[in-house]
Amino acid sequence: MKKVSPRAGAALCASVSLFALVTAPAFAQEATSPTASAPKDQTETVVVTGFRKSYADALRMKRSAVGVSDSISSDGLGRFPDLNVGEALQRIPGIQVNREEDSRNASINLRGLPGSYAKITLNGMNFASPVLGGAAPLGAFNSDIFSAISVIKSVSAADQSGGISGNIDLQIQPALSRKDGAFAKVSTEYNTLGDYVTPSVTLGGTQHFLNDRLAVFGTIAYRKENFRRDSLHFPQYTTLSATTTPGFASRFADYYAPFEANGSCAAGNVCAAGGTGAKSKTGVLLPSDIRQGVKYNEGELLTGVIGGEYKVNDNLRVNGTYFYSNRDMPLTGTDILDIDFRDANTIIDPTITPYQQADGRYYVDQYKFTNPRVYASYRKESFKQMTNGVHLSAEFRNKTWRINGAFGYSEAENFAYQSQLDVRNPAKPLGTSGVGNGLTGSLFSGGADIEAFRLAFNQTTPLVTDTSGPWASPNTPPSGPELVNGNLNRFIVAGSDSAAKNSVRTVQADIERFVESSWLSSVQFGLRSEASEYSSTGYRASAVGVQSQNIDSRFVVRSAFADDFFGGKADGYLKNWQTVDFDYAVSRLQPVTLLPGQRLTNGGWVNDPADGNFTGNNFTKSDDVNVAYLMGKVDTEVLGIRLRGHVGVRQENTKQKITSLDRTGSGLTATFKLNERETEYSNTLPSLLLAADVAENFVVRLGAYKTFVRPNPRDISPISTTVTPTVDGYNIALGRVEIEPYTSNSYDVSFEWYNRRNGLIGLALYKKEIKGQIQAETRDAFLCPADGYGLGLGTWSVNGDLCYSSLNTPAGTRAQINVDGAINSPTPLEVTGAELTIQQNLDFLPAPFDKLGGAFNYSYADVNGKTVNGASAVLPGVSRNAANLIVFYETDQFGVRAVYNYRDVYDLAAGGTFAGAARSVKARGQFDLSASYNLSSRITVGLDAFNLTDEKRTEFEGDERKVRRVDYDGRTFQVSVRATF
Repeated sequence: MKKVSPRAGAALCASVSLFALVTAPAFAQEATSPTASAPKDQTETVVVTGFRKSYADALRMKRSAVGVSDSISSDGLGRFPDLNVGEALQRIPGIQVNREEDSRNASINLRGLPGSYAKITLNGMNFASPVLGGAAPLGAFNSDIFSAISVIKSVSAADQSGGISGNIDLQIQPALSRKDGAFAKVSTEYNTLGDYVTPSVTLGGTQHFLNDRLAVFGTIAYRKENFRRDSLHFPQYTTLSATTTPGFASRFADYYAPFEANGSCAAGNVCAAGGTGAKSKTGVLLPSDIRQGVKYNEGELLTGVIGGEYKVNDNLRVNGTYFYSNRDMPLTGTDILDIDFRDANTIIDPTITPYQQADGRYYVDQYKFTNPRVYASYRKESFKQMTNGVHLSAEFRNKTWRINGAFGYSEAENFAYQSQLDVRNPAKPLGTSGVGNGLTGSLFSGGADIEAFRLAFNQTTPLVTDTSGPWASPNTPPSGPELVNGNLNRFIVAGSDSAAKNSVRTVQADIERFVESSWLSSVQFGLRSEASEYSSTGYRASAVGVQSQNIDSRFVVRSAFADDFFGGKADGYLKNWQTVDFDYAVSRLQPVTLLPGQRLTNGGWVNDPADGNFTGNNFTKSDDVNVAYLMGKVDTEVLGIRLRGHVGVRQENTKQKITSLDRTGSGLTATFKLNERETEYSNTLPSLLLAADVAENFVVRLGAYKTFVRPNPRDISPISTTVTPTVDGYNIALGRVEIEPYTSNSYDVSFEWYNRRNGLIGLALYKKEIKGQIQAETRDAFLCPADGYGLGLGTWSVNGDLCYSSLNTPAGTRAQINVDGAINSPTPLEVTGAELTIQQNLDFLPAPFDKLGGAFNYSYADVNGKTVNGASAVLPGVSRNAANLIVFYETDQFGVRAVYNYRDVYDLAAGGTFAGAARSVKARGQFDLSASYNLSSRITVGLDAFNLTDEKRTEFEGDERKVRRVDYDGRTFQVSVRATF
């Protein structure tokens, strides 16, 4: 938690050991297709650099492709002038970066679908990305090693499958295409929130030999990371208590329904003694849990690539690339002060009259309080995201044939280790004094304006102080996360460890036969064999076995963030903020006492075997995939219009094996065993992509194709099956091991007018019909096969709507099977959208305005569909409207680029104790600025500034006044110097 100036040197020197081999493969949609010639005025040799060059390169790649695609290209500084790969990609129409992810993980959404619906490739080949759950974290890569990133929105039969929304291809330029020379770039980053300064260094070079028949290159990039995010959380809204709210009968009884004559409360009502229901029957809600927290991030990112390419003769060349990226953040953690008002002994005295929100319910967000729960908490949250691999390929080409063979092997891992330590001062019995723990104060949530937030206690002494022993578990035998002392205070040991390792081995061959035909330019055939494995582990820390006799007053300290929280944007935060001295506490609590049969978490705590992270996330999934495709390339004229395209079909057969850790029983008596299940499925994927040059500068593209996505197994957890005996039989939660991929029939049309050199006005429309999404299934009769899923619980049979086993209960009755599982939904989901792109250079204007240029893009996405219970389907994290406005001005001496990015409100799913119920994210815009200046022909300085508008991120539920969470990141500045040799 210290603000440390980083030490880059030693790690950089150690990193120079990165060396290896190769580039990419074969025949995905060619970005430089020889058949995709442009009109004459578009291909004249024009030397451009910097921002202008990056946009011109991207436009050239877009035009030469057959299907709908967009790209970004590095600028004259050999960089993407954005904070990370995800931030750079959001400049492309249809892409939105997920800012709700902490630690700048930078996953993205594409074309109205979450990031897990996209396929990430490296030079067109599948590779192991460091995925734990959900989408790939693009913050795990330093963008300095990439020359371009292409988003292939219309996929052909030859493209890698696995992306419904599209393929995102990270491109590393091959050796022979690079210029000789070396470069060095040194940068410094400054984050205004916390005043953190960190360095980064990138070194690279290329050398050609043997009369330019052999070339090798290498790039290595090291970056120190030190930044934070400050957040105010409002995860719980609960109703005012009739027993502890002063003057309840006269002030609030009209907002509560009366009890029925039999003492019950009618469904949908909130009842209270003396309630009249005159104004409302659903009570008065208040924000009843307030957390102020800082997610502090510190670590390193080391990324490198090395490759070589050899031109054996005019027809044959071989190449290879080795890549490596390791984002190691061992000092990351979250410091939290939690004030909880939900205890039955907490007194809430509202200071405003209830107001009604859009949901029809009444709220108060200002009140005085007595006897709240106060939790001082620190959560060590180290994480690591690593990937590395080798790609090798050889290509033979003459006038008749093109033959490519490629091999790839890569490994990745993503570790997220959490250890949580809390010292808690709970609400106490009110007693005769009526003050319980003696703490009093007042709160105003700020409503829709977080700068109005106020949280104050009347006490100036620390709110959490009691660490006196002895401490003991409230359970017999000891279990769970909690210890209690004689004053009823709590000490908590918790936290989830999650880890995933995956590997991908690919061998593929592509053969293309060129033909002389009036309509067909070639026939292409390919085979691919891929073996992948995804291994997941999960643990949950507990207080069992800790050295509790060592808990002392030094465990609780004042938070290091108590004086500069939220950058002054919510100055009413609580400065009387205690936390746990994590390192000292661990040194006193460990080593733990480990009994036979118990397991240790990665943090050194005794694992809680009853927790869902352990029972649901310990498994291994392997896929053996065999692929064949056949594709014809069309190049002809129809009514004087040049028509080019791809027509093909891809067949994929998958054999899946899952080994899971299944549980029988519960608590300390639970037993575990490994269970292995195999399934097979196949997918036939036709594809038709056409591009018509209807005029010299006008292209129309059409696409119709079928794609699919294999869901990440952690996203459909639990994978493991749990069996819990009951008095009447068994409760069974089935592991989701027989889930097949989601599939989509997709349709694209694009109109592109290249009105002048490096200019475009384009409109793309798309529609995706998605089937097979996962939905919960709780109807026992639908999950009742005779073999009982091989669980050893007798023969199962259906009787009415119920499922029974041939086994008997101890009482002699047939055992009833209550089973929950999941199926691929038969209900389709339809996603439609539009993408408008305008890009222009204004070099036709008189000087000095001829140096201006810019781009504007707008994307629209709409989701239509129903869930199993008939509700409207929602894809979390996706805005309906998003836009980018980009303006640049560039001369031979300097360049400036300004970018404004906007996305409107979008929904998020419910998510745990921090997030609370399903919620929405407020519309947000951000202004970024980049500049470069050439000191000489070999030395350039650059300046990048992010979030100059100092925007916050706000989550709310239904009404913006019902705030759920507000995040503040501050501004970020980067200064770089690049020299070429």
